[in-house]
Amino acid sequence: MRLPSLSGRFARPSDSGSMPRPPAVPAVNPILGKVFLGRYEAVRFLGEGSNAHVYLGRVVTDHSRLVVIKRIKDHVQSNPRFRQFFDGEVKSMSRFQHPYAVKLHGAALDDPLGACLVLDFIPGVTLEAVLARCGRVTEDRMARLIGPLLHALDAAQAAQVVHRDLKPANLMVMDFDTAAESVRVMDFGFAGFASKPHIQLAELTGRGPVFACGTPAYVSPEMVRGDAVDPRGDLYSVGVIMYEMLAGRLPFDNVETDDLLAAHIHKPPPRFNRVGCPEISAAVEGVVQIALSKYPNERHGGAREMARQLSRAVGFDIWEATKPRAAAARPASDDDIVVCTLADDDDGPRRDPPSDADKFVLSDRFEAMLPERLAAAKLRGFIEDVNGLAVASEPGFIRVRVELPAGWKEPSAPPNASKSGLMNFFSAMRVPSVPRGKEPIEVDLQMLKLDTDRVAVLVTFRPLSWYLPDDRDAWNARCEGYYAVLREYLMAGP
Repeated sequence: MRLPSLSGRFARPSDSGSMPRPPAVPAVNPILGKVFLGRYEAVRFLGEGSNAHVYLGRVVTDHSRLVVIKRIKDHVQSNPRFRQFFDGEVKSMSRFQHPYAVKLHGAALDDPLGACLVLDFIPGVTLEAVLARCGRVTEDRMARLIGPLLHALDAAQAAQVVHRDLKPANLMVMDFDTAAESVRVMDFGFAGFASKPHIQLAELTGRGPVFACGTPAYVSPEMVRGDAVDPRGDLYSVGVIMYEMLAGRLPFDNVETDDLLAAHIHKPPPRFNRVGCPEISAAVEGVVQIALSKYPNERHGGAREMARQLSRAVGFDIWEATKPRAAAARPASDDDIVVCTLADDDDGPRRDPPSDADKFVLSDRFEAMLPERLAAAKLRGFIEDVNGLAVASEPGFIRVRVELPAGWKEPSAPPNASKSGLMNFFSAMRVPSVPRGKEPIEVDLQMLKLDTDRVAVLVTFRPLSWYLPDDRDAWNARCEGYYAVLREYLMAGP
């Protein structure tokens, strides 16, 4: 099991003791001065992550309004599933908004300057930078900083959103070191919707590792184990953050990633008095230890319950003390519009324009009795029973192919009507032939969790572009056979 390296996570402030500064602006940056979405001008380079270059921007019609522009890197855009991922993230951000979460202002796949997201600019410093400077904080200060985070998580739970990557680097501290100090949660748009089951490809094929999402130092045990993840997984990450704020170190500081992940699953977090913090009260330590329980049902039931227990431990009502003030109402403007080039009512994969294959596409919706812990086993059983091949898996989506010919390898490109017949002929010679009536079938499953035991399923059967059937009745009968087997495995209702 491999997760990103932890190198750099333990960076400490410079000898001067000053707050970490953003990366220096490159000497020549062709993006600076350019305008995204026709309204946001990039004015300063802020830094970069694995997926995007980040710029400070401003609204061209009002230079006092600052934003953050995330320009998606080219190698990310080259992923064939990028458009679907991007559309899903934009919808996530537009559906979940909260005063303590960073707001999305705009997004586009096909902007001339590249795919981008435009977000709130939050003046402040990350909690990671605060801890790098301060080392530790008092119990009261910890509680006042955690309060806004718990408000945001309570709203996220109601919206069935799981962040999955909470860490100090994703928490922006505003009004640092003042009485008004508060926190904003970043990257909520790239959270996972608890309503979309995610069964990894390795779970369906039995080949390759099952990856845990998130950052190794803060990831919940259930994510490492590959179990179902719900909002209580975020509470575990909050427990790690609280421990780090109070102790000035992580509960598990193993250098090797595999050892760190194993500690999350098996090792109890050390008591505060054993790491040089005997002044931490037993009541506060009890809240942290409950949050760091190895199984979700042993933790607090939700963010509000955690806030209640933490309030009793520190002696004041952190929920009321950090309650967000109602935002002043103002008319909607063009700058509030989310721009996205994909259809808003289509959660599925993006498809090419209609083709000859479309007349053979069959779809149906049904509800299935599919507890999340059994989902991988049930779907793997179906795939093995029909001698299929799982070729893609994303949150809420699985693609399976059946009756592929021996020696099948994915061609570089499907037949193209714009190519000459001769070119298509030579391309077709690279794929194995199949007898009529045995054309491969592609099965797409889109799933939405209704409750703990029920899932709504949209199943779609379609032919591959290389093997178009010519007998619709025979094709329909074959698809109906696979459909019956699938419904049996998923315990579908009538």
